[in-house]
Amino acid sequence: MPRANLANMLICNRPRIWYLAVTGQETVRGAMGNLQELQRRIEVDRIQGAIFDFRKLDGYDPMQDWIGFLKGLAINVPHGLPLAWLAHSHGANAAQRLARAAQKSGALSQFCMNWEAALMTVGLPQKFKDPLPGLLTPPDDDVLFLD
Repeated sequence: MPRANLANMLICNRPRIWYLAVTGQETVRGAMGNLQELQRRIEVDRIQGAIFDFRKLDGYDPMQDWIGFLKGLAINVPHGLPLAWLAHSHGANAAQRLARAAQKSGALSQFCMNWEAALMTVGLPQKFKDPLPGLLTPPDDDVLFLD
């Protein structure tokens, strides 16, 4: 399935929190576009946090060089910016790598396996509804694979 953004929006105005949900097979080109969008949201929209939702992502193109993207993420994320990387177990390793790359820049970056943890990471109360309802953690998702 080709890569697409399912959602790209502010989910809260105070604090300004950006939400991005990705589906399909992620590519370096698509990820770089999202990194540019993050930079624009920081500079123009003055966001104060972001949730990146990979629960509908099919995977990553393994034939592409992701090192440059990870370095760009580490360089371009502001110190102290809260970032939540949301994924179920099938996307957990990639989301954890992204969270660690953002942590290298000093971002308050956290890997999350559910919507409630993502809200806590960016400082939002639990009253904010999941933009992708029905995406509960699968029953077999109680094991987290770390690399």
